[in-house]
Amino acid sequence: MRLFSGVTTKFTLLLVVFSIGFSNPAHSELPNLSATKDERSLSNPSYVVGQHWFRMLNGSGAVIDFPPAYDYLKDALSKILPQTSLENKMIEMTLLNSAQANAFVIPGNHLFIYSDIMEMITNQDMLYGLLAHEVSHLDLNHYERQTQNSNEELSKNLLLIGAGLAAALAGAGADASAALWLGGIANQVNGALTYSRGQEREADRNGRQYLVDAGLNPQGMTELFSALAKASNGRPQLEFLSSHPLPQSRMADSLSLKPQKSILEDIQNSDFDYFRATLITYRATLADDPYQYLAQTIPKSDVSNFAFALLYYLDQSPDKALTYLNKLTQKNRFTNYLLALTLKADNQTSKSLAVTTSILDLAPRDIIFSTLYSELTKTKPQENQQPYLYENKLIWHAKMDFYQGIQNIPLALNYKAKLEFSQGKDKSAERLLKRAERDVSKQDSEFVNQTQQYFDRVHEAEKEADIKDN
Repeated sequence: MRLFSGVTTKFTLLLVVFSIGFSNPAHSELPNLSATKDERSLSNPSYVVGQHWFRMLNGSGAVIDFPPAYDYLKDALSKILPQTSLENKMIEMTLLNSAQANAFVIPGNHLFIYSDIMEMITNQDMLYGLLAHEVSHLDLNHYERQTQNSNEELSKNLLLIGAGLAAALAGAGADASAALWLGGIANQVNGALTYSRGQEREADRNGRQYLVDAGLNPQGMTELFSALAKASNGRPQLEFLSSHPLPQSRMADSLSLKPQKSILEDIQNSDFDYFRATLITYRATLADDPYQYLAQTIPKSDVSNFAFALLYYLDQSPDKALTYLNKLTQKNRFTNYLLALTLKADNQTSKSLAVTTSILDLAPRDIIFSTLYSELTKTKPQENQQPYLYENKLIWHAKMDFYQGIQNIPLALNYKAKLEFSQGKDKSAERLLKRAERDVSKQDSEFVNQTQQYFDRVHEAEKEADIKDN
């Protein structure tokens, strides 16, 4: 049995489905990718390129949509980022459902993690090791250093990235992720693999120092390489190793440094367990028998009850999901959010509202639960802009529902346009915004104007970076 055929269906590599290219591949004056210090500014061509592909990929059906997982990952990154020299210490995150094990970064501080890699990452220290390694690539400007060897190489690499991401947009699941990786950052040019491996070792060493400076256990990186080495023996292809040094050599490199005890070593990692369970549950939807896959991957416990509840929720069986949620002996952010969603899906709105309200009584500005409260009560959500896409998506969805409920269709279209634009659907976003402009009231016109101005600024920046739609 397979869940969500639209997500798991294999695709044919047809770039005509979504073809995005770069004008003048041999152009002699390609942008300086390190022109500005702020990594997340539209005046930084590196950010513009990365943000463009980030938007494209977030329109893929492979994106995992479970906000507590992003909250956890944001908190995990916040322990590592202060140790870096990145000017803008924020990483935009995307979790992708895939049958391939991988994680990578793209310019402009964007991190992607594939669900399958969490089979190998069994504790929080290992995850910190992975995050430190990937953040190090950004801090060391590896993308810029590799692609600026020559303008010709830069153009070639951007085209490879574009081809991989455009392929991923043609479908989802294992084939999409493989195409994405083969066209992606870490494997940009076949002839540069030696240089890439040197960068990987540099990222290992730099990332390990982040862990030490943050008071985290640096042995988590060694455990990660050990797990990769073990997995590489049993898998025909392990995407994370495609342009990396052998795990055995990276283990030796890590072990050459004196182990240090983490000040956080004895802390319970329950949030990590639920983060891992979330990604593995999504990964289970790609298996022939999702329920058997889950039973084999997560031992029986509260965590497995959560995982099976999430799987039944994704399978649109809220009654069965509630059966597993009722078995839980402990509750946390992950279980409470899933419970509220499941009760809502089961048309038990008052109970869903009670769960949501109990959280907001303790944390009234919690974006995840406040937007859910707005949807349940048909009230207007908070106005404040959030820095992360997953948070803004929650607000935009809630505002769409609110304005549609009060028959303010222009503003509902405005927030729908924002959502479409964030997923790389620029033409659809522009059409929605034109419809909003036609009928918007004078008092609301400024909201629509601000959205149009933002679209225009992004398109102008992309034009200057020689990115165009074909």
